[in-house]
Amino acid sequence: MKRIETSIDKVKTDIRDFYNPVLHHFMVINAVDLGEKIEVQWFFCDYAHPCEITAFCTQIQPDIEIPSIRDIVSSAWVAEAELVDLMNIKIENTPKGFVLEPDFESGPLRKKK
Repeated sequence: MKRIETSIDKVKTDIRDFYNPVLHHFMVINAVDLGEKIEVQWFFCDYAHPCEITAFCTQIQPDIEIPSIRDIVSSAWVAEAELVDLMNIKIENTPKGFVLEPDFESGPLRKKK
């Protein structure tokens, strides 16, 4: 797996420069609760053998809004909506209530303090 460290300011540009829908499959956006910070990871897989996986990674403070990549990868809205509900992170133009009811416990997959 190729891990590309990026920043919240550059992640959208980095993904746009990398992503080619003919060459790459968008897999998922993942978030890992590190306690004080959250690492957000965008995963892509090459269509061609040996199907290398590329992950763009950045760490954010929990209250920082991350940019949406829906204008680059239209199917990303599903993964973005899941993270908003399950990890209680903010993603540009992504409301709560896709996976869980809007009044459900906020971010059930986040570490409890």
